[in-house]
Amino acid sequence: MKNISLKSMMVLALGGMMIVSQTTAYAQFGGLLGSKKSADAGGATIDKDTFAKSADQAAGNLLAARIAFLDAKAKMMDALQVKSDSVTKASEALRAQEGSTSDKVKALDTASKTTADADKEFEAKMAESTELSAESKAKFADGTVKFIEGVVLEKAQIETIQKLVEQGQSLVQSAGPLQKVGVLSVVKPVTTMSTMVPGDVKEGTSTLSKIIKFSQSQKIELPKDATDKLGGLNP
Repeated sequence: MKNISLKSMMVLALGGMMIVSQTTAYAQFGGLLGSKKSADAGGATIDKDTFAKSADQAAGNLLAARIAFLDAKAKMMDALQVKSDSVTKASEALRAQEGSTSDKVKALDTASKTTADADKEFEAKMAESTELSAESKAKFADGTVKFIEGVVLEKAQIETIQKLVEQGQSLVQSAGPLQKVGVLSVVKPVTTMSTMVPGDVKEGTSTLSKIIKFSQSQKIELPKDATDKLGGLNP
């Protein structure tokens, strides 16, 4: 009995730490969502399996957004004659990604680290004033449109993940000692996504702002329907 009691206490302590982490993560969405509340806030309930499916779908959408970013950068880097090997490989790795929600979230983090140097070189090249050829301008325009798609898709996940954070808190709080470990295992990837996405969206819109300014300096015309998709994110 003493061992079971100790295990229960450890699980409860871990659950409390997760709730604190989720509360902190939830607060990070404030600057991106303003005062808007999720439709399910305050009283809506969800079962663990449904929650896990929703979390996996959100992770899959984040993967799709990151792939769009990487494919877009590969096109634009090619236009700027910057090596894009690491970016292309990262995109291929994400396309081949299978497994749990946690595996997908880890893959997102790995992709960011493996392309960091290429990202810096890409932005440094945009800071130069060399005139692009007509062919390179067309490639850069295609990449910009793809990058916009990624920004919009990633931004669309913010409210979904905010909702999942709220639902995850309820699941953890309502789970019994013996169920809490299983609940925490499906909630943890959401907590990670909630700390990751706000910064990623801000970084993405910042990079997009530089891309659009470069396009303007090069007199590269972008399709209006692409820029219209940005809405309030328009840099």
